[in-house]
Amino acid sequence: MDLNVVFKGIVEDLDNPVCFVNMEHIITYLNKSAMKRYAHRGGEKLIGQSLFNCHNENSKKLTLEYIDKLINNDDLNEICIGHNDKHKETNYIVAVRDDNKKMIGYYERHEADK
Repeated sequence: MDLNVVFKGIVEDLDNPVCFVNMEHIITYLNKSAMKRYAHRGGEKLIGQSLFNCHNENSKKLTLEYIDKLINNDDLNEICIGHNDKHKETNYIVAVRDDNKKMIGYYERHEADK
């Protein structure tokens, strides 16, 4: 069984947007929900572009600080980055690591208010 197909099938149908970014800060994957949420910024056309094309300088600075913390602590898997009042959710940056705990990318997780 091809686990890539399995995992993509799971992630594609999530209601929450998943935007995976590699360590060069290039968007390499958007699930259906992310394409819809970021349609005003280009949706699928964002794949292959820098995440920082969508962020201001302060947001870029904070993101780089969060990523640095995740890189330097392989026991740290996510960092709360704040609350989004517009979407009524709390957002987190989540590390994606290989089998050796080396960080290979990251994504933003959105947790809806209860």
